[in-house]
Amino acid sequence: MNVAKVLRETLTIILAGGQGERLYPLTRDRAKPSVPFAGHYRIIDFTLSNCINSGLKRIYVLTQYKSQSLDDHLRLGWNIFASAFDEFLFAVPPQLRTGSSWYQGTADAVFQNLYIVRERLPSRVLILSGDHIYRMDYSEMIAAHVRTGAAVTVAAVECDLNSARQMGVLEIDEQNRILAFEEKPDNPKPVPGRPGFTLVNMGVYLFETDALIQGTSGRSPSDSIQDFGRDILPGLVHSKPVFAYPFRDEKENYWRDIGTLDSYYEASFDRVEVGRRAKIRRAIIDKAVRIPPGFSVGYNVEEDAKRFTVSESGIVVIPKGEQIEEGS
Repeated sequence: MNVAKVLRETLTIILAGGQGERLYPLTRDRAKPSVPFAGHYRIIDFTLSNCINSGLKRIYVLTQYKSQSLDDHLRLGWNIFASAFDEFLFAVPPQLRTGSSWYQGTADAVFQNLYIVRERLPSRVLILSGDHIYRMDYSEMIAAHVRTGAAVTVAAVECDLNSARQMGVLEIDEQNRILAFEEKPDNPKPVPGRPGFTLVNMGVYLFETDALIQGTSGRSPSDSIQDFGRDILPGLVHSKPVFAYPFRDEKENYWRDIGTLDSYYEASFDRVEVGRRAKIRRAIIDKAVRIPPGFSVGYNVEEDAKRFTVSESGIVVIPKGEQIEEGS
């Protein structure tokens, strides 16, 4: 398999028009993918970094809601594409080419922009969300997709059965072929050989172009086909080979959908546990740190310096994996 050729034949579409109502007021003046995260980064930067590191440099970003902040960030922060080699990152606002409605869901957003796919005629289309936080090499997923001869491949991450009841769940066989999709099921189907876990939909879809066009077009604007997981893929699994691609990160398969203020807060901590009534001020805390209940950091520089690194200006730094004992 010529991986470079396969990547050149793949068009990437990032869905970045989410209103993010549950992240208000962070989304008062911006779309959800352009909400700041980890300093000067934006949430969409995780998806874009994955694309660049995977060798994917033909990217359309579908925008919609309060997109000016996102447009500015894409233009100023991602001006690294070589047009002479047909590399591009284009923001595409709603065109209203298929009717008078704005995007009604993930599949509807792609349906309203199928003209892009028809103009480019790629062999396959990778569809991503612009508001998830994870690290993934999409080239490995694309290679697996080509090897299996799939019409559609869906990235999925393992999740415990209880948490999966709030997500889209994939039922698979021993060869990772998807048998069914279920949205927020009461009894999620476990992974074969893994009775306590199931696979949940990550919102990362790789379509052969003809399967994408067939699945999303041929309907009137009044039809209720809106989302891939709910409306498109459940039907395709009965007519085409649709496979799951189990997500494997180097360490912990970290993937988060930043959908609420609570999830944004928790993700910003990258596995830091803070006990009740703990106090933290002017501190840098690395991942996998446990702050016990009632512990104070940054309020007594002399005490902090006895066990942590403290900068000249009094910034306390707690290294990765530090487990502070209660009562210390």
